[in-house]
Amino acid sequence: MINFFDKESYGFLKNMNLFQMAVLNPQIAMLSYLKVGEKLATQPKKIEESLQDFLNRIIDLQKKFIEDSCRDSGCIDLQYNSKNGTFDNNPFENNPAMRFVRKFHETTAEWMLDTLSSVEDVDPKLMHSARFFMKQYIDMMSPNNFPFLNPTVLQKTLDTGGENIRKGLEILWEDFNHGAITTTDKSRFKIGQNIASTRGKVIFQNDLMELIQYSPSTATVHAWPILFVPPWINKFYILDLNDELSLVKWAVEHGFTVFMISWVNPGKKHRNKNFENYVFEGLLEAIGKIASVTGKKSLHTLGYCVGGTLIATLLAYLKNPLCRQQPPMKIASATLLTTLLDFERAGDLAIFMADNYLNAINVELEEKGYLDGQIMNNTFSVLKANDMIWRYVVNSYMLGERPLPHEILFWNADHTNLTQAMQTFLARDLYRDNLLKTGTLRLGGIPLDLGHISGIPIYMLATIKDHLVPWEAAFDGIKLFGDGVRFVLAGSGHVAGTINPPAKNKYCHWLNDTAACSSAEWLETAVKVSGSWWTEWINWIQSVGSDAGDAPSLEPLGNIPAPGSYVTTSNI
Repeated sequence: MINFFDKESYGFLKNMNLFQMAVLNPQIAMLSYLKVGEKLATQPKKIEESLQDFLNRIIDLQKKFIEDSCRDSGCIDLQYNSKNGTFDNNPFENNPAMRFVRKFHETTAEWMLDTLSSVEDVDPKLMHSARFFMKQYIDMMSPNNFPFLNPTVLQKTLDTGGENIRKGLEILWEDFNHGAITTTDKSRFKIGQNIASTRGKVIFQNDLMELIQYSPSTATVHAWPILFVPPWINKFYILDLNDELSLVKWAVEHGFTVFMISWVNPGKKHRNKNFENYVFEGLLEAIGKIASVTGKKSLHTLGYCVGGTLIATLLAYLKNPLCRQQPPMKIASATLLTTLLDFERAGDLAIFMADNYLNAINVELEEKGYLDGQIMNNTFSVLKANDMIWRYVVNSYMLGERPLPHEILFWNADHTNLTQAMQTFLARDLYRDNLLKTGTLRLGGIPLDLGHISGIPIYMLATIKDHLVPWEAAFDGIKLFGDGVRFVLAGSGHVAGTINPPAKNKYCHWLNDTAACSSAEWLETAVKVSGSWWTEWINWIQSVGSDAGDAPSLEPLGNIPAPGSYVTTSNI
């Protein structure tokens, strides 16, 4: 077996362009099973009950299969159409044998998960990891992922004389050569033209970030500008995808002066850039530059994902009496989009932040000084394996269909690196030790207590199907603040639920003005509102207040047009 922890195996995998799949290190997955298996071995009664349960389920499945086959014998008719040489109505779909295979997989999967859950005295984190990897195995072994068991693949193969398989092998070879599954037609997008195309200028640049100011589209603007803080594990333009899907353009068109941080894609020289650097060299320096450009005393902030975590920590830092580094502008409000502050219920991503995974990628971190963005991209794909992996295995490699262009998937594939210091901080200080919740996280030597944040209106958005930031975990973050938090729950997931302009008229959101002790209680008493949350948010931020009257629009001054250079270069 290949050992992912030694340098020899690392070199082999790297040369074979397969190291990125270390994110699914089978040895680590097996450790979870072995530890749960040790517990199960001490519970012989559970083993006996589980085996008998499996036998009963298989007997019931066989009985139902025989009954269905006898009752509907016509379903085995292949219905071949001799006139056009094709099969009508995909006869494989209802073939009894095909149905039996699908039901056998479903029955076995349910039994495996039920057996796993029945094991007593297992550490919850260990059980979480074991269930996650078992579900990965179950998804991988789905009959749909095998060409001779997938009715759609079988029919297309017969209809095209195997042409789909030939095309699929071509796509597979192309993906193998560049080391990743292709999920979208990248040739259809050009950053700065039809992606991240809102007009503006880079007005400031340092070693860690570029600060973009967007051109106004109204004669006057609200007196207080907005600073957008994106996550540093993705490119910023998720907030400025195109004219129809741009939260930046939406805010500009509603009379706000908008600034955006574009983080550098770190290389070896950024090895030691840590969380403090991102706060002080990133967020604080950006605020200082905005103050000098606008001459205003206050600004709004908006953070997406860990960008929101960054804003929250800065607010706690500034509220500490020991803080001596006050910025020249007051933060008038904070909008935190799909942001984790309490990492106790962080979801499946926490599995990949555990010490064993940090050890598994330690060779990569030590050699390069950063975590290759492709590993993070693979991690995110594994978290939604059916949508981001097996869907393309079937459609691309078996059906021979090339992916269609998709803006969000283009952004998703445009991954960034993560500095060694920042990866360690995220994995240990936040995900493992949850220091932000306990008030023991320090910034500039000063302990951070989110409970000291008061008098600053906070807007928190979560999405109900978020697989990266479970909305219940995002709701837990409310309890860490003092007061003044408005919590809104949007439909869909981490990205689609956030990037949801009103013109699309998609999804919904939930509002609740009453206090709730738990996420379940909050949702039970919430009011469901159709359409996007954007309109509700723009009304909220306008109601927060600003200096009296509007201000003249300011054209950005800079030599580099938006979206800047950091977003298009690796800087390695």
